[in-house]
Amino acid sequence: MLVALLIHLASFVVHSLLVSALPQFSTSSFVQRPGASLAFVDKDNSNIISPSQKKKFQCSMSSVSLDEMTDADAYHEMISAAVDLTSVYVRNGILYATRSVRDIDTNSRRAFLYSIPLATDRQSPFIPPPMELPTKIKARIPSPSGNKLAILVEESIPPLESNNGNENKRALFEIWTDGGHRLENRIVLPKEKHGPVCTDFDWFGGIAWSPDETALVYNAEVPSPKTASFFDTSSKLVDGTVAGGQYTLGVGKSENWGEKYISTALLGLFCVNVETGRIGAVENVPMMRDPATTTGGYVLGQAIFSPCGQSVAYTGWDAGGGGDMPRRLGAIYCFQRPCKIYSSPVRNLLTELSKPRNDEEDCERDDGFECITPHDRLARSPRFSKVVNGHAKLAYLCNTKGFDTHGGCMALHVADWNLSQESFVKGSQRIVVDVVSMPGERGDSAVISGISFPGLFLNQLPDQCFSHNLEQIVTTTEWGSTTKVVSISLTDGSVVPINFHLAGNDNVVQRQESSDRFLCFTDDGGAIVAQSEPNRPTVLGYLQPDFLTSGTTLHSCHLLASMPPFSCTSSGHVHSFFRPGTGYSYRVMNVHPPHGNVKVPVGAVLLIPEQLENERFPLIVVPHGGPHACMPTSFEKAGLSYGFLCKHGRYAVLHVNFRGSTGFGQAALESLAGNAGSLDVLDVVAATRAVIEMGFVDPDRVGVCGGSHGGFLAGHLIGQHPNLFKVAAMRNPCTNIASMVTATDIPDWCYIETLGTG
Repeated sequence: MLVALLIHLASFVVHSLLVSALPQFSTSSFVQRPGASLAFVDKDNSNIISPSQKKKFQCSMSSVSLDEMTDADAYHEMISAAVDLTSVYVRNGILYATRSVRDIDTNSRRAFLYSIPLATDRQSPFIPPPMELPTKIKARIPSPSGNKLAILVEESIPPLESNNGNENKRALFEIWTDGGHRLENRIVLPKEKHGPVCTDFDWFGGIAWSPDETALVYNAEVPSPKTASFFDTSSKLVDGTVAGGQYTLGVGKSENWGEKYISTALLGLFCVNVETGRIGAVENVPMMRDPATTTGGYVLGQAIFSPCGQSVAYTGWDAGGGGDMPRRLGAIYCFQRPCKIYSSPVRNLLTELSKPRNDEEDCERDDGFECITPHDRLARSPRFSKVVNGHAKLAYLCNTKGFDTHGGCMALHVADWNLSQESFVKGSQRIVVDVVSMPGERGDSAVISGISFPGLFLNQLPDQCFSHNLEQIVTTTEWGSTTKVVSISLTDGSVVPINFHLAGNDNVVQRQESSDRFLCFTDDGGAIVAQSEPNRPTVLGYLQPDFLTSGTTLHSCHLLASMPPFSCTSSGHVHSFFRPGTGYSYRVMNVHPPHGNVKVPVGAVLLIPEQLENERFPLIVVPHGGPHACMPTSFEKAGLSYGFLCKHGRYAVLHVNFRGSTGFGQAALESLAGNAGSLDVLDVVAATRAVIEMGFVDPDRVGVCGGSHGGFLAGHLIGQHPNLFKVAAMRNPCTNIASMVTATDIPDWCYIETLGTG
């Protein structure tokens, strides 16, 4: 049933575009007749296309298949080929990669762990069979040496009489030693200490080992105040229970961070000694919270130990305690929420936790915290280098001024860390790469797909980002309509793209237009990277240790793993797995429309079916959501479902990165604020007309579809340009911004995008 539903949803645009070819039905909808196939009707349901008319009409569109089983198999073929990597690291010569796979039957995801030897003498890569990870495993954190492995587990325990016979769950850390072969300790995390551990490693979450591998630092939900009904006579108020507080904001009800974070209110930092199993809260943090309420304060996350192991550095988001956020707003895809980087000494806390039992004497408290970025509105993602000649560096992402839009360009800052004083060196903060307003303004010589360096557009730095000699930082950033691996000199701030040939494309131009990712360093100074194209799923590769010093424009890269497809449903099997590079091609476009004050190209990624002679395709235009996001040239983003429509349905698909998208400089991004519904609409129209002028698209069969802001644009496009777009499919569109203000977790989006910044 799920597969059938997905196919009908995927076929919505297909059927609608068929209807749009008949002028008298240009505003049609469609209905399902009992016991019959889809019937097409006009707005008032007065004119129904007869089965004979429909059959004749379909014959004229013979390139589009409407056979459900064929559609299901073809869709299954595409999504089974996706390679979604969630965790990649190297320890002791083994590459460990966790792959997330869709399970359509259960509407969930399964996780598989690959263990790939990094032997370089093999002529062809060898991949042992992957191991499926149980759903109770929430995180796997290897120690720096690889000798230990911490696994966060959530498990069910038998019902207890004290719990009224209900199933109970508990979280615990499993500590594996001897290279992960021996289970040495199981540390149950008591609910009296904290709530669920945050495993959202893309944003708030973070679990890290101490350098000596005796402790972990992590963040978890702080306990809410105890509440009871006024009429519950069994409750004793002497233990801090708040009578009648179960429906009070900040007591029984918590202010959360919106979509995806509805269970996240206030996160604190905690340390656990992996040998004694003792757990303690890091209390010397910004605005120590009031245990009687969950309002105000700071949300703490992204914590890591300093190289000396006696301090932790972390990001603190203003949750109402710093004056920048009067209340918590949505956090998902909202990268403008005020945050700073702090450090707190934990020497005394770690000493206390290392003792086998509590002493009667109170332990000496650690010194207070320090704010490393007091003058920066946005600062996040702290990363330490290794120690070289007694010195270490701290790198982090920063935007001193901040931005009001939900995404923006970040700067790269570094500071020196004093090991003897166990803190950063005051006044040592410096800018390595500043915010870029217009591509090319820094004078960088590198150009990718017609775009000079547009600035750093990334959410977090890699866990390992410093080169072995501490002369460069390596990371991944959006660059136009692509994502690229870049090397950043810590000496002069120069940014150099690391180009490599891995995905198998022999086209010299499209080698540059692939989307690449830096995943981690290897023990010898090489790098594990990933590469993908809209018609090629992600593959893993290894860059030689000289990739930072060779000076070549195209680096030699050894293919490590081309992961085979995984079947995603039991409703049918894949008759022929997707063969990379077949069925359709792609090209990256830059359109230069005359309108708009910021003259930056409008980017686009165009998918084109394998063309027959004199064939003209229907076109589906897809503006992305956000709006401050970007559609890159990767299979898992620009391909996949859209590749299904292109390869199997034989539709040309146009992804448009209108001005306001990330990866094109801060000025172009901010130019959309106050102009939503006009500038972005004209940009999409310009890109669409540029494709039509190429000659292989039928101008009478053009449709648009999108979700969120993409749905907002789809409505505007078919409303403002009905002669160009014949049909629109809108998913969760923003259609009434005036009423949205009081119903959404991102009311600031409504004001900024309609009225502008400032």
